[in-house]
Amino acid sequence: MKRYLVPYEGSEMSKAALRYALQLSRSLPGEIEIRHIADERVTANPLFDITIAALQSVGTLGVNLPREKARIELTAKLLARGDDLIEELLQWPELKDETSGIKITTVVEAGIPPKRIVEISDDFDIVFMGLRGEMHKYTAGLWGGTSDLVIRKGNSPVFLATTEYRPFTKVIIGFDNRPRSRQALAWGGMLGETMGFPVIVVTCGTDDDWLEEVTKEGAVISESFKTEFTYEQSDEQPARAILKAGDEHPDSLICLGAFGDQPMRELFIGSVAEEVLRHAKTPVLLLK
Repeated sequence: MKRYLVPYEGSEMSKAALRYALQLSRSLPGEIEIRHIADERVTANPLFDITIAALQSVGTLGVNLPREKARIELTAKLLARGDDLIEELLQWPELKDETSGIKITTVVEAGIPPKRIVEISDDFDIVFMGLRGEMHKYTAGLWGGTSDLVIRKGNSPVFLATTEYRPFTKVIIGFDNRPRSRQALAWGGMLGETMGFPVIVVTCGTDDDWLEEVTKEGAVISESFKTEFTYEQSDEQPARAILKAGDEHPDSLICLGAFGDQPMRELFIGSVAEEVLRHAKTPVLLLK
């Protein structure tokens, strides 16, 4: 049985990520764990004392609490908010449907979200996340700080919702015959076969002989799966070609490797994956 992790913090993208996990689990049955991690960095911030004073002034926290007790009380309130968010989710009809066969578990805990997700990600087959979280407007990264760290430091595939939920009915693969693109092609074939979806394979280059060789190598992998494969060749840059395919097929899932041949994972992800994530209007599955 597959195990799917959905870190949830109430944002629209994290709701979309959960819906994608539900869609996938209908074809690849598994257990979905919805986990809310109350961000304890709030209580470690140097401005914590000022925050406490402000909350006390409006009656959110008790007056004249010692700092440690104030920290405990604020953490308790953050956890209570997590419980409320999960309770709201569990009212979704698709989560209340006992005949669906989808197994759901929930966890609410305090921690540092990106660190905690990375710690437990190896226990799951896929991590479903929103590309941008609740606090993305206040962070300096290209997208959400949590998703960025999970992509770079985790080991499991990461399924990223980039917009509101739209069911996908096709899979787009960026393929250049390198190891991670071969992995992406195999994943795409598996998803296409299991879910009954066609797979569109995008290859890029200006050398016709090279493109022909890459297509032949891809066909060897494709033959292992019982689904429809279409190969599209482009002379554009890989990221642009993949994004163009996504625009032409808005009901698709883009699947590609997260890193290049020599990844500096602690610093940045692969340039193609980065460009796709900047502009994708469809969900993206990154393989690592």
